[in-house]
Amino acid sequence: MSLTIPPNPVTLPRVTKSAAPEPETQAPPPPPPKLTKDLETVKDDYQQALENQKQWLIKYGAPKEQIEALDKAIEQHQESVLDLNNARNSQNNVVALEQKDGGGWNSEAPVLQQEGNSDCGETVAAMFKGAKDGRESVEGERGQGVINDFKTRFSKGDGTTPAEMADMLTSEGLEVKKSTKGLERNVMDEALRNGDKAAVMLDSKISGSPDDVSGSPHWVLIDGMDNQGRYLVKDPSNGSSYYAKPEDLSNAINTSQSKSNSGGVLIVGNPDVPTDLAGKNRETAGTLGDKPGTGWGWKKNSQESSDGG
Repeated sequence: MSLTIPPNPVTLPRVTKSAAPEPETQAPPPPPPKLTKDLETVKDDYQQALENQKQWLIKYGAPKEQIEALDKAIEQHQESVLDLNNARNSQNNVVALEQKDGGGWNSEAPVLQQEGNSDCGETVAAMFKGAKDGRESVEGERGQGVINDFKTRFSKGDGTTPAEMADMLTSEGLEVKKSTKGLERNVMDEALRNGDKAAVMLDSKISGSPDDVSGSPHWVLIDGMDNQGRYLVKDPSNGSSYYAKPEDLSNAINTSQSKSNSGGVLIVGNPDVPTDLAGKNRETAGTLGDKPGTGWGWKKNSQESSDGG
């Protein structure tokens, strides 16, 4: 039996193997806040609308009470935005449990905001107190009562020297375990993983301060790190937290040292049985120098800061 081929054979289309469909991908997460921030960082459309409304009321001579009510609404909304930002950053702190369990802290350090241009050191000390005794111990009026108490007892109101920071920490039964003039990553990383925290004096430009006060010593608290090795900075200048690359933190510390001959890292622990810490803490903190850290207050940004903080 022979096979007969039709005169006009049908040409079948060539089958080609199609590429597998690309899996759906989610949009990448938004980039982290820049290390150097300006005041617009915490603004959103709603806050801008409130501020536009305020300007409209001023322009058309609205009663003072209406303008003050808007000011209050803007401040409350702004605090809510900061609280949300800080809560999100806390969730990314990969050593939070190690710090609480290993360090014996009551909680993560709350993020408090300095009210004046020279209150950064007292505010950082109040954050440490909140971590040791519980956030509720300092969060009334955003910690202002505790901050004022530290200022009255330990500083002259013109900033906080490393020795005065040591005295504040001593008063809370906290130990300055080690100090370094620069950032030693192995020391910082080991301390954070073992349950310690750090008080750091660095250049105030890290907080987004205006150019005319760059170079001022400023106190911040390091309260953890993320899975990229960036450090969780809790900054009293505007009550915000953000993650800083080690090299950026190091540069800010070195800038403070070169411009004011003060700056560095204090590793702070919460000992089970506090011993006589006063002399030891002061001696350890002396590595950082004797200049006060003051910083620049975000709420008071129209005033110039004299010595930094």
